[in-house]
Amino acid sequence: MKTQEEKFEDIYQLTHYAFQFEQSEAYRNRLQYIVDHSKHYASYDGENLASQIIATPLKVQFFNQTFDMTGIGFVASDPCYRGGGRIDQLMTQIIQDAKEKDVLFSYLAPFSYPFYRRYGYELIFERIAYKMPSSEWPDSKRVAGYVRRLDWTQAKPELQAIYTASKENKHGGLLREDWWYDYKFSIQRPYYFAVYYNEKNEAEGYLVYQIKDGIFNCAEWVCLTGNAYKSLNRYIATHKESVREIHYEQGYNKSNSFFMQERPIASATIRPEMMVRIIDIKKFLTIFDFSNLSQSFAIVIEEDSYAPWNTGIYEVHADTQKISKVEKTTLPTLTLTVQRFTQLFLGYKTLTELAFYDFVKVEEELIAVIEAVMPTQTPVLEDYF
Repeated sequence: MKTQEEKFEDIYQLTHYAFQFEQSEAYRNRLQYIVDHSKHYASYDGENLASQIIATPLKVQFFNQTFDMTGIGFVASDPCYRGGGRIDQLMTQIIQDAKEKDVLFSYLAPFSYPFYRRYGYELIFERIAYKMPSSEWPDSKRVAGYVRRLDWTQAKPELQAIYTASKENKHGGLLREDWWYDYKFSIQRPYYFAVYYNEKNEAEGYLVYQIKDGIFNCAEWVCLTGNAYKSLNRYIATHKESVREIHYEQGYNKSNSFFMQERPIASATIRPEMMVRIIDIKKFLTIFDFSNLSQSFAIVIEEDSYAPWNTGIYEVHADTQKISKVEKTTLPTLTLTVQRFTQLFLGYKTLTELAFYDFVKVEEELIAVIEAVMPTQTPVLEDYF
């Protein structure tokens, strides 16, 4: 029987091989920290760790509510065992465990969208990236208030308060727990922290960034007010003479700050990023707001082989908002996969879009009825697993 230390050594070595991270004490400590806060799913061949997944319990925000979520990461197999179905077995167990523990969502960053789509995950989050010579970064006019650079101990409570107050992360974002702040901002990488204070000395925005090899890399930028944005933007611009490039990425909510700039940034790259799986469709429907639904209808979820409890017909009753799983229905129907259901009901895509591309089957008169109760806010995520 292996000791915990021996098991961690197996995890460390497989993770290093699979992702080619540096062999260092700093990386070992980061991995140990996330393992200590997660559940390690493993498949062994005798004493050899053949495949693994690290599933981290986290909390996410949707519809002004907080839900349990399983974050999937560090998915790896020793090349000697690839193709043997071990990851398939582990993913099946993770989804089953999530159902039993009443966990509603699971997130992951895919190496292959088709691979994880088979497990019921679907693209929900996008990211926008800006990379440019520092001379091209648009400046802002000076505003009231001031920016101070803080160390992590000083910055942590300010970041927590500002992030919690921000509306940008309330639809899809993490409700960050205390340990996650340390992991994300202190243990993972050496960051600088700049906080904007208004005239009343109240913190209203922050930057988390690195400066390395002539690049100013902004890892997170959160603002509660326009003055916070302008002041922190001006703070970034003060580095024009000391760095050659400025990089910034953020969760993409179908909007950007081009309109605020006298000289807008010339280009940006938008890319697909993380995927989401809804573990239990019926439970999800019971928390969804159907109060403005004008007509009853039925949702038909096509085969969900890794969560078979989701497959079937769900009647949504306009008068009572009651959700019933039934064998047959006479109501007008919306037929779709669990993946398209996720994109629609979390606000990533509209029913009109999905119907246009034949991703769903729906009666024409039902489209406006359903779209009237769908979320209008685009899901945004600033974290990564």
